[in-house]
Amino acid sequence: MEIGGKPLFHSAAALAFAWSLVAILLLTAIAVVGTRSLSVRARGLQTALEMIVGGLRSLVVGIMGPRGVEFVPFIGTLFIYIALMNLMGLIPGCMAPTSNLNITAGLAVIVFVVVQYYGFKEQGLGYFKHFVAGVPPQFPYVLLAPLVCIVHVIGELFRPVTLAVRLFGNLMAEEMVVLILIGLVVGLARHWIPIPVQLPNMMLGMLVSVVQAAIFSMLTAVYLSGVLAHAEDEH
Repeated sequence: MEIGGKPLFHSAAALAFAWSLVAILLLTAIAVVGTRSLSVRARGLQTALEMIVGGLRSLVVGIMGPRGVEFVPFIGTLFIYIALMNLMGLIPGCMAPTSNLNITAGLAVIVFVVVQYYGFKEQGLGYFKHFVAGVPPQFPYVLLAPLVCIVHVIGELFRPVTLAVRLFGNLMAEEMVVLILIGLVVGLARHWIPIPVQLPNMMLGMLVSVVQAAIFSMLTAVYLSGVLAHAEDEH
């Protein structure tokens, strides 16, 4: 895309960020329209939104227990936002922002920060005990504490890495397959063989888009659940 002979976006990351903003604006518009005239007897868009929220609430509470209700807005927003960005890649002319590692890394960092925040909020400085969990306080076992701490820190740092790479890898692969199949259809069409071979993959892509958003959200719930479980054990 160019304006005045100059590219509007100078990098794939900038383009992905622009499409992520489009997803935010679209979700905002849907939320405004769907909640503009709420009624006891839900109809139309309100019904769909209530079904989505109810399903997300059941999923989060099922993973985290009763306290999961507190995190439904955060985890639910992650799921809907990621699912929409994933699905955008199936629309001709659009790009799935999650097919860019910068976007998925940003989402993963947000999850990492939120998990660490609640870890310290729930346990205070006692949260540091989490990094030496399993080491008996007696000599000579206590000498292993620094090594165990390093292993736990590496594990915590790898969580956002795995979240980002898993989502990015799956969406990038999905987009590449769809593009290859569309190219095949174009090639066949030149020989008057209009076979829409990409359609089955696009249907599968819709399922994968939602599943990948659900996996990201469920892992977030599991990480938060682990922090809350440690806090309850301390009490």
